[in-house]
Amino acid sequence: MSVTTACHNGRPRKQLSDQLDRLDGIIDVLADALPEAVRDAVRDGMADALRRLVADALADPATLAALRQAVAPPVPTVTPATPGSSRRAAFLARCRTASATVRAGVVDLVGTAIAAVRVRTERVKAWAAATAAKARSVRQVCHVAWHLKRAAGVAVGVGVAVAAVSLASHPVATALSGVGAGLATFAVQAGLWCRTVARPWRA
Repeated sequence: MSVTTACHNGRPRKQLSDQLDRLDGIIDVLADALPEAVRDAVRDGMADALRRLVADALADPATLAALRQAVAPPVPTVTPATPGSSRRAAFLARCRTASATVRAGVVDLVGTAIAAVRVRTERVKAWAAATAAKARSVRQVCHVAWHLKRAAGVAVGVGVAVAAVSLASHPVATALSGVGAGLATFAVQAGLWCRTVARPWRA
């Protein structure tokens, strides 16, 4: 039995393998073209949707107001000053100025008083020092006069004694010897007293 291919209208009948090959070709073409078509369709659809969304948003007054508020810089709020607050601020400023003036005057007055007290104190100290120096000088003079008086008394006594002893000789020689003895005694007493006074200074 021979295998014959049936003909339809004088043309050979298509085989199943040919149909499968054609289907594979169609599938390959669709596999290559479908992703690009889908990508283009999605891109066009998204762009159209975004355009419509932006147009609807711009047409809405509430959306426009929100956009203006978000973009515009904040306006600083200035609180108007009431007449009562301004008067109070002026009064407080005058009080501060007056207190500063009074404080400066008190500080100056206290400084002047302290300076005057210091000057008076220095003057009193200087007067006391001068008075003490004068008192020491008077005391030293009195001390010297007392010792010189004592030395003079001793000298007079020695002179009288020498004159009495030499009374038998010539009157002029007697007087001269008495005076010389008195002067010598006075000089000796004065020298002894000067050594006594100068000893503490040497130490």
